[in-house]
This record gives sequence, C-alpha cells and structure tokens, in this order.
Amino acid sequence: MTSGGSPFSRLDTVPVTGSTQDDLRAALTGPERASWPHLSALRALAQTAGRGRSGRAWVTPDDGGALLVSVVLRPLVPAQCLGWLPLLGGLAVRDALAPLVEDLPWRVGTKWPNDVVALPDDPAAVPAVPGWAGTRKIAGVLSELVMPEAAAGGAAGVLTADTVPADRDEAPMVILGVGVNIGQAAEELPVPWAGSLRTLGAVGAGRGPALTDAAESILMAIGHQLARLVGQWEEVGGNVDAAGGALGRRLREALTTLGKQVSVQAPDGELGGLAIDVTPALVLRTQAGDTEVRAGDVTLVRMEG
Repeated sequence: MTSGGSPFSRLDTVPVTGSTQDDLRAALTGPERASWPHLSALRALAQTAGRGRSGRAWVTPDDGGALLVSVVLRPLVPAQCLGWLPLLGGLAVRDALAPLVEDLPWRVGTKWPNDVVALPDDPAAVPAVPGWAGTRKIAGVLSELVMPEAAAGGAAGVLTADTVPADRDEAPMVILGVGVNIGQAAEELPVPWAGSLRTLGAVGAGRGPALTDAAESILMAIGHQLARLVGQWEEVGGNVDAAGGALGRRLREALTTLGKQVSVQAPDGELGGLAIDVTPALVLRTQAGDTEVRAGDVTLVRMEG
C-alpha cells in the first residue's frame, strides 16, 4: 500500500546518520517495529558509517552526491526464498537507472550477488580495471534479515522455512540497503572500478537543485520498481521460476556475471569456473563439476578478461 503517488508507505529523510541499516535494525528490534511497515524507508543525505557486504565500508561524499536509502520489506514468501532478495533488489535498481543511460554509450546490468554495474558499448573506449574489465559499479545493494519475535522465539504458530506468512506482521523483515553513486566526479570515487551517473554522462557536474531533483527522481523510481518486483515475486510464491519463469528469466538476463569465467574468493580459498546459473547461489561449472557458491561465503567476484 502506498500513498500520494509515492511507492513508500513511510519515507523519513535525515540529514546525516551513521548507517540507515543500523538505524532501521534498531527500530525493527525495538518498540518502534510496528511503525515501519512493508515498503517503509529511511534515507540519509550523508552517512558516517555506511556498510557494504561482509562489513566493508560504503564510502560516499558528505554533500549529497549519492543516494543512500534503506527499505523495510515484509514479503509474503517462504523464508527459504529470501535469498533471492539481493538479486531482486539489484534488478529494481537496474530497472530504475537504465532509462537514464539509454541514449548514452552504456547499458546497465547486475553483477552477482548485489552490484549494479554500467557496461560500455565499446569496451576499448574505457580503461580496463583488473577483475572488472570495462564495467563500472554504480550502485550496491545490502540485504539483512530481521526475524519477527514469534519466529525467533519458537512460539506457537512459528513459521517454517517453506511457510508463506499469513500477513505482513508475522513475515520476516528484511532491510534492503541501496546506495547509488549519482553526482561524484571520477576523483571522488573510492576505487578504480566505481562509476557514477555523472561519470557516465547521465547527470551534470556540480551539486545543487538539479542533483537534488535527480536523486529524488531516482529514489521514487527505485521504490516503484521494488514494489512491482516484490509484488510479482509474491504472486509466484517466492519461486522466481514458477508460472512460466518470467521473473527468473528477467533476473538472469540482467546478470552480467552469467556466461563469464569468474574467480570467487571465498573464506576457504579461491574457486574459478564458468558462471552458468543462479539458484540464487551462483552455480559455477568447474573441472570437478558444477558447484554452488552462496552470497554469504563470497568476499570478491572478479570477472576475467
């Protein structure tokens, strides 16, 4: 349910905070839990302790050059299907950003497990970065699970892994953090493989009302795409390959990782192979056979070539 044309049931914006993820986790595990319904969101104009995957820092400028938002999702799908959320979140961001570059020599895709990247039409025109070739990371998604008290406490009526929640109050809560690089110049980006909508040519230089308007428009577009995709996911009971598999095909078509030789750095060592599918784990075809790598075990995915 959204109001006033907004995709969000609640949207709070703060000038600065440590981490919108941490703020929402504290709210969802405290007495404020009910006041953050499905598709509610907390946006910060600046963060001092933003986080990416595996505890890594998400570095952004402190003057509004990036979109920083965390969204509460209470999806009506079995808990065993929640592993698709990082990919669904990435697809929502990809779908929101793609129209901004459609007249530019770039296209936007997702990179497993939770990045949104821009790919040049002419790879030779872009300096290659080891492990990333000519792609540039322009957004990231961080998904964190918060279980409701009934499920965590083992009370009567506790949800099992394959149970569809009867209503959103008993559904597992997921905080989906989204960071989008919008107005940063190349020298403001933290790593060589990062990009921004400005470096792609999708927004102009400088800060001010134009950048503020762009960020607001992107925020609303992401919210609408997220609401749409989560709704479609709920309609197929959390199984992206059900009902003809249209949602699963869309997820896979957007993934730039599939069909590539990749190297995955996991806690127990490096694993290389051909990325052939997602389950939502990444399925690698190796000399020893097909194997699945789960997002939680991966610290780095490098695309070779």
